[in-house]
Amino acid sequence: MKIRMTVRVALLLHFCFTLIFGTGIAFAQEKEGEVHYQVVRLLSEKIVPSIVTIQLGTVVIWVNEDTQPTEITFTNADGMVIACDGSEGDSADPEQIISSRVPHAGVESLCLVQRGRFEYTVKRGTRALQGTIVVQ
Repeated sequence: MKIRMTVRVALLLHFCFTLIFGTGIAFAQEKEGEVHYQVVRLLSEKIVPSIVTIQLGTVVIWVNEDTQPTEITFTNADGMVIACDGSEGDSADPEQIISSRVPHAGVESLCLVQRGRFEYTVKRGTRALQGTIVVQ
């Protein structure tokens, strides 16, 4: 009887320890791996916001709210690093960062892990809008 009570107490202590410290570890891991997002709206006549200041590792998400397909190209992205995992070979070619057309209500995103000021153009037919991302 005394052995069963000791086993129960040990199991209860193990459960409490896991509950208290296990939750704290999971919470710390969530904070460490936290991902930040910045949404940029592509409207018919403007980009909102047109100038964005973000931290390293922030994912920029463009949402095309115009009725026409949109193309986003960077004008000064030589060697720009665009992968949050920091893998080798993730430097960007300015003409190929976002070269596909983003349809109406479509989204495109990049994770930026290099400090700098990056200019981009949003093209729709003959219209072109300018935007800027500043990575601190």
